[in-house]
Amino acid sequence: MKQSLVIIISVLLLAACTVRAPQLDMARQAIPSGGGDVDVEQFAWQMTFNDTEARLYAITVGPGIVFANEHGLEVAFDGWDVVIVSGMPGTLGVIRVDKSTQPRVHHVQGLNESFEVDCEPPMQAGGGWRVRCQHRGNDRVYAMNHVIDVNSAGRITRIEASLIPGVGPLVLTPLFDIGE
Repeated sequence: MKQSLVIIISVLLLAACTVRAPQLDMARQAIPSGGGDVDVEQFAWQMTFNDTEARLYAITVGPGIVFANEHGLEVAFDGWDVVIVSGMPGTLGVIRVDKSTQPRVHHVQGLNESFEVDCEPPMQAGGGWRVRCQHRGNDRVYAMNHVIDVNSAGRITRIEASLIPGVGPLVLTPLFDIGE
């Protein structure tokens, strides 16, 4: 009886892992391939972060956007913040931002570290939105601000997100004509 229960629980856990496919896997399959009548360049964005530059394609997934490319680089944006970065070259691994707690927590898999980040509510500033955040390290306080710039037509022209203390922000800018 005990052995049967362990087997059933193991099968259920294994099934849960395989049935619950992450949104990023879905996005990877939806990356425009350049075929058909779709101009994939209208979805192209430039990403720079930690000495990496890449062309990513914006894909609407649920309530957010995933910027991804055919090489497995993926950046999930929830409308206010970059919340997941995966597939970066090098040793960073997956970066996840847990906004369910205050302060929010930035998990950096490759560094095997998590950072608590205090953020103020978003405020409108100039042509967009700003979120002032900071991480209190052992030796200093790190500014970790987030910026969303918007043009007069209400379209995003730049997303900037500080994810790791002391490292420059991840920046996304559209490569297509977004119009005014």
